[in-house]
Formats: sequence, structure tokens, C-alpha cells
Amino acid sequence: MKKLLVLIVLLVVVGLTLVETRPSREAHKEAVMNVAKAVVNAEMSQKDMDETLAAIGTMLGISAVDAYLNTNLIVREHTFYNVGLIIYKEEPWTVSVGVFNHVFTISEDDAKRVLKDKLSLSNIINEQLNSDGI
Repeated sequence: MKKLLVLIVLLVVVGLTLVETRPSREAHKEAVMNVAKAVVNAEMSQKDMDETLAAIGTMLGISAVDAYLNTNLIVREHTFYNVGLIIYKEEPWTVSVGVFNHVFTISEDDAKRVLKDKLSLSNIINEQLNSDGI
């Protein structure tokens, strides 16, 4: 009986800890942005172009990802964890899972596929130029 009581108390403590340590939406966004920044930096460094142009492309790519996540990242709260989702090809797609104040994200390969599909560099530059009235 004593072992059962200790087990129940332990499970309650772990459950309460899980509930209280779910990461915030900002933590999800930051973790996904870190992956996106790594992908954009890697892609731009592979391009054969002037360093200044590559830096501008990187900046535009990262700002486009930031703007996209601001409006399209959905964080669904569950009892013991939360999940970050984006809409990809008209379907919700899990990009992060948060538990114990840590956010686990998609791989860089998966992020590269989404970024190439959603945010091609030519589209980013055209959208930025159009929004600036150029």
C-alpha cells in the first residue's frame, strides 16, 4: 500500500511538472526560427554570388520566415505538452513539440523542403520589392 501511495504521489508530481513546464509560443517560434536561419544561411552560402547580395538574400529570407511564422505558427496546448503547427500543402504539419521547457523541432532537411516550397528566394525578393513600392 505504501509503494502504491509513493507511486501515485510521484506520478502527480511529474504530471504537475509537465503541465507547468510547457514552452510558450515564443519558445516554439524561436526554435523553429533557429532551424530556418541555419537552412537559409546554408543555402545562401552554397550560391555562387557576391557576398553583399548573399547577405541581403539571407536577411530577406530570414525576415520572410519570421513574418510567416508570426502569422502562421499555431501552438496547440495539450495537458502535458504542446505542439507547433504550420499549414503546409493545405494540411497542418507539425514543426515543433514542447515539453519540460524544451522545444524539439523538425530536421534541417524537412525545413529546407518547406522553405523551398513556401519561400523561394525569388518570391521573397519580389514580394519585398513590391511591398517597398519598387
